[in-house]
Amino acid sequence: MARVATCACGTLRVTTTGPPIITNVCACLDCQRRSGSAFTYTAFFPDAEVHTEGEVRDFRETRSAGRWHESSFCVVCGVSVLSRLEVLPGMTGVSVGCFADPAFDPPQGFYWACRRHAWLPVPSGLQVHETQ
Repeated sequence: MARVATCACGTLRVTTTGPPIITNVCACLDCQRRSGSAFTYTAFFPDAEVHTEGEVRDFRETRSAGRWHESSFCVVCGVSVLSRLEVLPGMTGVSVGCFADPAFDPPQGFYWACRRHAWLPVPSGLQVHETQ
């Protein structure tokens, strides 16, 4: 089951070859800043099932939990497409919006729900984590 995700300009192309292992939403302040939105929506796949074409630039930071988070973005349009987390070794996250597929798997968990915008309700059926 191959899926293709791209950045806004199409220079960065990511193909995944299996189903995501974890899909989640995060409303922490770092994810809000990184995405420029109220939350991120990320699907994590085993590294071996993620194939990248195009040049990326990486940005790594230490998050409030004390672990690193690395984002990879297109050098042309700046869209953050990939992420890696110290807490999930061997996994690569792909920003779900980059798949441009409204039927994509729903998230399983909602992290940093305490930081979500007041207008944003937590969808029913998600495992809610007030922090991480």
